[in-house]
Order: sequence, then structure tokens, then C-alpha cells
Amino acid sequence: MQYNENAIIKVSLDQVKRTKQLQTYSCCRCVNDVTLYKSSVTLLYLNKCCFALDSDIPVYLKKYSYNMTIIYYLLHIPTLLLFLLIISLGAIIAGLSTLFFCKYVNVKILRSHNEVTGFLFLAIASFYAFLLSFIVFMVWGQLNETRGNVSKEGSSAMGLYRDIKFYPDTVEAKQLMIVYLDFIYNVVDEEFPNMEQMKPSLKTPESFDRVFYKMEHLNPKNQFQIQLVAEMFNHLNQLATYRGLRVTSIEKEIPPPLWWPMILGAIITIFCSMLLDIEHTGMHVALNALLGVFIGMIFFIILLLDHPYSGSLSIQPKSYKEIFTMEKWANDHHEEKSIQIK
Repeated sequence: MQYNENAIIKVSLDQVKRTKQLQTYSCCRCVNDVTLYKSSVTLLYLNKCCFALDSDIPVYLKKYSYNMTIIYYLLHIPTLLLFLLIISLGAIIAGLSTLFFCKYVNVKILRSHNEVTGFLFLAIASFYAFLLSFIVFMVWGQLNETRGNVSKEGSSAMGLYRDIKFYPDTVEAKQLMIVYLDFIYNVVDEEFPNMEQMKPSLKTPESFDRVFYKMEHLNPKNQFQIQLVAEMFNHLNQLATYRGLRVTSIEKEIPPPLWWPMILGAIITIFCSMLLDIEHTGMHVALNALLGVFIGMIFFIILLLDHPYSGSLSIQPKSYKEIFTMEKWANDHHEEKSIQIK
């Protein structure tokens, strides 16, 4: 691997998205050489750092790029279509199974045991309903907890933005603001899209570390500025805490072993319903198909609630985007005042 230590790359916000073939790696000395310049339209990123081609990225980092599960693709199907697919699959499986069962099994033998079979079906269906309700409440609680943490993270980010914006030392505040906006941009443009794809972020942790580094090297000149820096660190630590909770929440999806009893319970419940003796075969098939539809509906709800950053219920970085809006308003207002003075 060959590095160009004197490389200086200038990219705009739009160009960053197109520079997929180049990955930036920080070394221990890179933080001292990071300089960011911001204009009204462009964020120029000048990093005197080490660069490596995508082919040189370690394997343990590359593997995340191919971590595309079936669930990820399912969640990107339009919600209504996904709902119809899941309930249709449940209805087809339950209906066809019942049809073949009634066709090839001697129902005359089963008719004498209909009362016992009905009691057994009621008991199994009740236990299975309890299992599904437990899973639904569990994922619903996790979704609300995740939304709460993201909301608190956004509040901390907004508070830190205001602290930096109105810090008395304008020179240090501008330098810190540029680094902080770079972190905000990476959260919106890279981290949340990666979480939607169930992948970790590579750039955002580095930009967040630069915010810590820049804030640690602030030079407060009086007691008032010392108190302000302490409050800024308080907001920054809160932001780090809630961001950590958000990043780890992507691992809180239902583990595969827990899906096994749900699927097995669905099979057992449908099989017990097939054992019931109903004289009209068409009615029997229709009732079991409706049972499959109901089970498919519960699976659809669990699938959506279990992935808070994907699908139609995905959590969005609204507070981070509002920071960019506030910064744009502040820049526009500053430009208007400058024009009026001239």
C-alpha cells in the first residue's frame, strides 16, 4: 500500500457523494493537519492525510459492504406491496396445505376426535397468540426507546450548535463550527444511510473525534468562557452518549433463534386447524387461509417494528438537518447585513 502524505483534496458537498473509489484513513498526526473552509455553498475539506485505494481496504471493513440481508431488500419494497405479499403468502400456504390435507387424509377417522382436536387447537392457538403478542410488545418498546434516544441526541446536537455559534471568541468558534458541521454532514449523508442498509459508518467516528480534539484545544480567556466551554463539553458528552445508544440499537433486532419458535408455532397452529373436521372442504380451506392471513399480518408488523432505520417507519435525522437549515439562515442573514452596510 502506497500513501501520498502531501495529498490535498478539495471536494464540495456534491463531490463527496461521487468520490466512492477513494477512502480516507487517518493516522495519529492527521488531526493536527485538518483544515476546513466553508463558503455559502461549498464545504472544502483539506486533509493533509494518508489515502488508500478501495482495493487496499482491510477485509474486515469490506465485509460490511456486502451485508445485504433478505430483510433489507424486503423493507425496501413499497409498504402496501410488502403487506399484500406477506398476507398472500400466509393465505396460500395455509389454504393449499388444508386442501391437500383434506384430499389425501381420511377425515372419517378424524371426525370422532373433533372435540379433542378443537380443544387442542384452542390451547395451542392461545399460547401462540401470547408468544406473538410478547414479540410485538418487545419490538414496539425497542422502537419507542430508540426514537427517544435519537430525539435526545438531536436535542444535544442542537444545543451544542448554539453553544458554538455564540461562543465569544469568534475565531476559535468558526474553526470549531467548521469541524462540527463536517460531523453533522457525515451523520446525515453517510451514517444514517449506512444504518438503513444495516452497515456501520466509517467516516463519522473520525469526524466526531475531530470535534472532541478541536474542543479540547479551545483556549478560554476568562472565567465566563471557561464556564461556556464546560457547558459545551456537557452537551458534547451527552451527544456522544445518545449517539452511541443509537449506533448500538441497530444490533437490537430479533435474533434468528427467536424467529424459529414463531415460524414453528405458525406451522403447528395451521396443522392443528387442518385436523378439525369441517364437512364443506371449501369452507375449511377459506377459514385456514384467513388464519394464514392473520399470522402474516402479525409477521408484517414485527418486521416493520424490528428495523427502526429501514422501511416506511424509518427514523430520520431531522434535528441534524435542522442544524444545516439554521446555519443557512444565519449565513443568508449575515450576507444581507453585509450588503446593507456596503
